[in-house]
Amino acid sequence: MPLKAFHFENVGQAYLDRVRAEAARLVAEARKEADRIRAQAAEEGRKAALEAAQAALRPRLEQQLADATAAMRQAVQGILHARHAWQQHWQQHAVDLALAMARRICRSELKSRPEITAQWVREALALVVGHGQILVRLHPQDHATLADAVHHLAAELAGLGGVQIVPDAQIEPGGCRIETQFGSLDQQLEAQLGRLREELLD
Repeated sequence: MPLKAFHFENVGQAYLDRVRAEAARLVAEARKEADRIRAQAAEEGRKAALEAAQAALRPRLEQQLADATAAMRQAVQGILHARHAWQQHWQQHAVDLALAMARRICRSELKSRPEITAQWVREALALVVGHGQILVRLHPQDHATLADAVHHLAAELAGLGGVQIVPDAQIEPGGCRIETQFGSLDQQLEAQLGRLREELLD
């Protein structure tokens, strides 16, 4: 079998082709590694930037949260205060309405039942037993009709000193005011309703 002629140029060309292929492979791997490194660096840079941003924003967020919490607390207090004020308003309104109705009813009853005034005088005299001299002030119309009855009441209550009964135009019809050396006791309708209002709203 005849031998083929050996050509040095063919060997050199093949070697160069392998070298070029290897170089291309190395370049491709280098580029791939460079891309990986850049991606990793970008990710690490992103994480670092994110952490830095979070660190910078944390105090501001905490302050905003504190401000929001304080605002919410203030809003809750405002709501509770408004609710309490609303309850007080309607409680006072209800009490005033009830007292207005009671005032009308009592005044109507006082006109037709003078014994109510006598009962108020009895209650007041019972509270001032032992207070020495007693002055009973009645409206002139009540004085004309109840003076004798009041004297009898004073006689019934043990421990009462001298009782003086005088007409006083400043006293409301149906009411009375008892005065002693230690103070006075107002049994007029408005005074009694005022004391009742204070008790209901206390």
